[in-house]
Amino acid sequence: MGVNLSQKETIYISDSEVLNLLNIWENQTGRPPNANEIEMIVDSLIEEEILYQESLKLGLDKNDKIIKRRLIQKLEFFKEGEFIENFNEADLKKFYQDNLDIYKKNKRYSFRHIFLSKSEDNNERINMILKDLMSDIEFPQGDPFILGNSFVERNFLEIDSDFGKGFSDNFISLANKKWSGPFESTYGDHLIYILEVFPEEILPFEEVKQSVIKGYNNSLKKEAMKRYIYSVKNKYDVIIGEYR
Repeated sequence: MGVNLSQKETIYISDSEVLNLLNIWENQTGRPPNANEIEMIVDSLIEEEILYQESLKLGLDKNDKIIKRRLIQKLEFFKEGEFIENFNEADLKKFYQDNLDIYKKNKRYSFRHIFLSKSEDNNERINMILKDLMSDIEFPQGDPFILGNSFVERNFLEIDSDFGKGFSDNFISLANKKWSGPFESTYGDHLIYILEVFPEEILPFEEVKQSVIKGYNNSLKKEAMKRYIYSVKNKYDVIIGEYR
């Protein structure tokens, strides 16, 4: 049985869609497509649109978390751009002052250590090393440590990343220019010598300005979406099914 032409649906392929695919082709291949390749590209675009329309008719877009999330992202992008306001230097500096915790360097330590891998005779080895240190042997030999023996300006998070969770707790009360330990890590035992302590510091505005702009922009976007959701929320009656 033939298709009733009066029942045929129209599929519209915009020139911008075609030109976009032609540009992608040229960027990927380094040359413009020939006539056959253009026909193939357009046919592929038509087939894609047909399959999309057929999937909508079958309701395949319903209750699909991926599709739902993607549509929400597109709406957020559209509304964020619509609501974002212009800002000036004063706005940025106020955001910076209100969020100083974001723009600070935590306390850092430069140090070196002597490492002893886990062993039954570690106590004896540690005592020997401590004697050597008291005898002004500058850096007695320990075991090789994969990350090296010296560390520069490491904060607590970085120290824990290198030596294991909680290892940074040992640094809180350590004296400068003095060997301390042993302290146990994920890998074994360590004697630690603090070379320098760098106190917590707030980074200057000019140094972090690009980060401030990004953070301020993100705050505007979030506020824009809050305002938009508030403006449309009363259009809906919400019914929640039984879930307990």
